[in-house]
Amino acid sequence: MTDDDPRNGSALDGSPDRPPRRSGDAGMSADPPPLFGLAAERSGLDPTDGDRRPRIGCCLSRDGHEQLLAEWLEEHGYDPVRVDPETIDAVRFDLCIVDRRTLGDVRGPILERHSRSQSLLPVLLLTPGDTGETLAALPAPLAAVVTDVVSIPLRTPILKRRLESALRTRRLSRDLAGSRERYRQLVEHTPAAVFLVHDGRITYANAAAERLLGADGGLRGEPFARFVASADRDRVLDLIGAMSPGGSIEFVDVDFRRNDYAIPTELAVARVDDEDATWPAGIGQFSGHTVQIVAHDVSRRQAREDQLKLYRRAMDAATVGISITNPSLPDNPLIYVNDEFERITGRSRDDVLGRNPRFLQTEHTDPDTVARIRAAIDAGEPVSVEIRNGRPDGTEWYNQLDITPIEGPDGEVEYFLGFQRDVTDRHEREQRLAVLDRVLRHDLRNRLNVVAGHAAEIEAGNGDAAEHAEAIRNAAESLLGLSDAARRFRSAMREDAPLERVRLDRLLVDLLETVAETDPVVTIHRELSCVTVRSNGGLQLAIEEILTNAITHADRDPEIAITIRTEGDEAVLRIADNGPGIPATERNALEGTAETPTDHGSGLGLWLVRWAVTDVDGEVSYAANDPRGAVITLRLPIVEEREPDPDSETGGS
Repeated sequence: MTDDDPRNGSALDGSPDRPPRRSGDAGMSADPPPLFGLAAERSGLDPTDGDRRPRIGCCLSRDGHEQLLAEWLEEHGYDPVRVDPETIDAVRFDLCIVDRRTLGDVRGPILERHSRSQSLLPVLLLTPGDTGETLAALPAPLAAVVTDVVSIPLRTPILKRRLESALRTRRLSRDLAGSRERYRQLVEHTPAAVFLVHDGRITYANAAAERLLGADGGLRGEPFARFVASADRDRVLDLIGAMSPGGSIEFVDVDFRRNDYAIPTELAVARVDDEDATWPAGIGQFSGHTVQIVAHDVSRRQAREDQLKLYRRAMDAATVGISITNPSLPDNPLIYVNDEFERITGRSRDDVLGRNPRFLQTEHTDPDTVARIRAAIDAGEPVSVEIRNGRPDGTEWYNQLDITPIEGPDGEVEYFLGFQRDVTDRHEREQRLAVLDRVLRHDLRNRLNVVAGHAAEIEAGNGDAAEHAEAIRNAAESLLGLSDAARRFRSAMREDAPLERVRLDRLLVDLLETVAETDPVVTIHRELSCVTVRSNGGLQLAIEEILTNAITHADRDPEIAITIRTEGDEAVLRIADNGPGIPATERNALEGTAETPTDHGSGLGLWLVRWAVTDVDGEVSYAANDPRGAVITLRLPIVEEREPDPDSETGGS
């Protein structure tokens, strides 16, 4: 049927009688394959499956017209099928061509199909005369299914253009229906609770929303505020009322109420009402004040956050230093330290975070210990060491350091967890016990060997008995001295001895008077400032030991110079002599160096000096005197400054 075909304009007015064909005639399948194909390319549609052609349903009151139309469609690349209104549900097609008489017969099935598929099924109405007047004259129920009106007699370009336009609309409608269905499925199956609230009432709630609120019977029509905890209700209602179309999404933390307990959620609220918007089936179409509310149950997340907060509080309040480093960052820096770490290291978080913990090391830190730590970290293995560390004020302490790697899901080390404990006191006790062990094993054994040896000589009648007796007496006196030293050692080991305020200058005056009485040959020079320090009784013993050591080991007439001065918040006591000095092995005690089996001193005296000074938070050091002798300096914290006492004596004797 072409523009110059003699049948054009008259063929549809009258046609040879033909028996009507039904959808199953001429080998046509009642259930055709997909419709878009090569012919669709010619009609402006996208091909989807091989050579499938758009199927056009023909439902005209005159069989002759229907036959002519079917032939034309076949010639122009379409797949025509004759449609019987009674069996229309059994036939698949993309567009239906009807006339005025058959329109009423197909209206019901067409609308039912549209309702099921939620996509447009175009209907072209063939009618003589003016198309606009025809459409205007149609009753509303019939006009609702008509997509386009084409006047007869038909013209090929017009009919083809109308078919292409209707089929394109069909494709777009199917795409839109698919998108809407996907959206509906997405909303329905999303784990978040989704509500549509229109004028304060729920018009849609997905399955997750019903599960969240325990509403198996549905939520449609219920006031949304009913399910919000009373403490949050006004805030939520104000938020919903303030939302404007196109406004930004608001996020709020809200408790829902389910039975007698609260469910913490995070709500996202957005205004969605739109006069032109059509929601997927089951969700609805609204105008007026409509908001979409998406609620995420955050009870598990909140429980995890509360648990992490508890862990953080526990770590912050722990009585052991805790630190975490991140080896994935350059130089494996600290990313967390707790309060105890700050206390025992003397450094604040701001000072240490972002730095490698090696800044705690000092010149006295054992390099072998450092090497052990580095080797363990490089291998991603745990390590436990005792390491000597320093504080910003210059004091040093012994750190019992335990490092544990923390692995991620892939088995790679993500962090290192460190525990730090100040074991300086324990280290001091162990050192004191080591000294006592050395004295008891070495000195006591040597003296007893002397006693046993000379006793054996007396029994054998060898030598002068008086000489042997004198040697035994000397060994016994040495043992008595050792016993006295052990007693003083025990006093120095006491941790419960109370600290008292002591005038250091008065203490020196009393001690020097005793020295002058017992050793009149000693020359003493003194210059004593008035100062008060703390003492548990051991400080007096320490000063006595220094003075006694200077006199006992003097190789000429002893001369001692004693000064007390203040430097900041410290009292500095300096005792210098003119003797031979202190041997290096003996200086281990004053310098805090551990003894070894082959390198140790001969007694407890200087160890007692250091322990007594350490117990009152002081420091002791040794230096050579000029031109000869030793200088021992004690630095002690000042407790209280007082005016110079007129009774304080200065000068020499």
